[in-house]
Amino acid sequence: MLKELEQGENGLRDFSDRLILQKTIYLAQEAGVNLGYYFSWYLKGPYCTALTNDAFAIREEVESDFDSSEGWELDSKSKQRLVKLKQILPSGDKESRARTLELLASVHFLIDRGQVNGVDASAIRDLLLKYKKSFSEPEIKDAITNLRQVGLLKHGSQH
Repeated sequence: MLKELEQGENGLRDFSDRLILQKTIYLAQEAGVNLGYYFSWYLKGPYCTALTNDAFAIREEVESDFDSSEGWELDSKSKQRLVKLKQILPSGDKESRARTLELLASVHFLIDRGQVNGVDASAIRDLLLKYKKSFSEPEIKDAITNLRQVGLLKHGSQH
């Protein structure tokens, strides 16, 4: 699925690789591509232990020249959803992509799970600061706009 989103090789070599994987899969699921993962809040926003375990297991398979996912393909509706999501996925260096994905996923998670009232950037920033995340109000407003653009947040509503 990461190939569909052109996120490149996922070597899981460092923390940024794993953060990018976690947040990309979270956003893909929220866009309607059901992969069966459950996310909860952790230090860097939405996180799923099972996803990390699966990613390492798949990496081991690929490195041992066995890939049980070979030939597996997403259905056309899921592919369409990923094309739409790709519009807001960041490009650039790995650290910048990781930071932007953390922001998008965190803002969505907090709004979706009712941890903040609506899409008030100031309230979201205050809550993120409690979690030691220093995103600015303009960054949060941009994230809200981008999430709305691809249908992950509804216009003019709480979510």
